[in-house]
Amino acid sequence: MACPKQVKTRIATLLFLALLLPCALPAADPESPTARQLLAMVRANQAGQNRDLTGQLKMSSSEEKSVIPFRLLLRGNTITYQFTDRPEALVLHLDENGSRLERVTGNGKAQKITGAKLDELVRGSDISYEDLSLKFLYWTNAIVGKKQESLMHRDCWIVQAVPPRKDESQYDMARMWIEPTGGLLQADCYSKGKLVRRFSVRSVQRAHETGGYILKTMTIQRMDEESKDRYPTELRIQQ
Repeated sequence: MACPKQVKTRIATLLFLALLLPCALPAADPESPTARQLLAMVRANQAGQNRDLTGQLKMSSSEEKSVIPFRLLLRGNTITYQFTDRPEALVLHLDENGSRLERVTGNGKAQKITGAKLDELVRGSDISYEDLSLKFLYWTNAIVGKKQESLMHRDCWIVQAVPPRKDESQYDMARMWIEPTGGLLQADCYSKGKLVRRFSVRSVQRAHETGGYILKTMTIQRMDEESKDRYPTELRIQQ
């Protein structure tokens, strides 16, 4: 069975992606949006929310299954992940220029996670702090590919981005499927030319307060030899 450390890491990674969904925002030019316009809209979808959410994380392999409950606190540009097994939290701060991740212990002390620490695995799992922070949303070296209609029957622009320098990321490239309204429906991350992570939104639901949309179901999947006996981890959100 997955240990509590692995469980909390996967929850945090999935929940951050849960925020990257369409809301009432001005759309980019539907004819020819730039990569920077689309990425800016995705980042804007993360901010300005003030709500508490609950849900379940379902993880399974060929040998085990587990269901983990969680709470997520959204306060504008600050996202806090709370768990019940010990007094500890992961706090993500977002702004237009980047994201900042902190680990807060029971005594209230906050430890910033920066530099080389972003490449480290979180709490002994196979998810890195870079995955949790989604740094690729701030890469400015990005281009827009062709428009598609292959994800959830929705039109999407494909944005392909690479890090400013090779030593700034464990990934060579990120490919994102983004709606004209700024909703991120899928993100594929590559290392040494191979696909290693896939984040996929499966369904959304109406937000009662705003009339917009929030996540209902999403999956995250490792794409390597060691994960052959694993099924995609599933996240379900309730309002």
